[in-house]
Amino acid sequence: MMKDAKGIDKQWVVLNELASKLSIGRPLPEEVYSKLRISNNILTYYLLDEHANFEVLRDAEKEISRLQAILFGICDSKMAKEYIDKMGKALRGELNVEFPLKTSSFNVEVKRKKDSETIRVNMPINIHVEILGEFSEYTGVIFEWSQEEDGKVLIEGPKDRVVNALKDFSSLWKSF
Repeated sequence: MMKDAKGIDKQWVVLNELASKLSIGRPLPEEVYSKLRISNNILTYYLLDEHANFEVLRDAEKEISRLQAILFGICDSKMAKEYIDKMGKALRGELNVEFPLKTSSFNVEVKRKKDSETIRVNMPINIHVEILGEFSEYTGVIFEWSQEEDGKVLIEGPKDRVVNALKDFSSLWKSF
């Protein structure tokens, strides 16, 4: 389950829409695009990182406030009233918009667990799963073929055991 950004993520969507509309008529200051990028990155970090604390969300809110001041200073009173109303709805959760989370497919398999490390090793040879299982039993770490990338083996376990297993395991593929 993803964290709640208290409507700040929805406010970003509203301000992004406002910036898009305003940019049709005239060029916007570069600061607008910079604030949009910064606040998007902060919000994405807050929503995706389970260890990000509430201070991160406050940083995003500060960037959103600065962006809001710039954009509402540029638009006419009718558009300002329309978007102020949308901003209020976004905060109250009454607006049905979705924040565009930027997720990367890189390192999908390598997830950080407490007191555990995972590495991927490029294998020049094909090793049977049974042999990987024996290495797992011998070293006390998990050896498995990567499901995301062909020719790579995942090694997972406590850091000291992974390092020792990697040393032992390296002799196998160095001989080929």
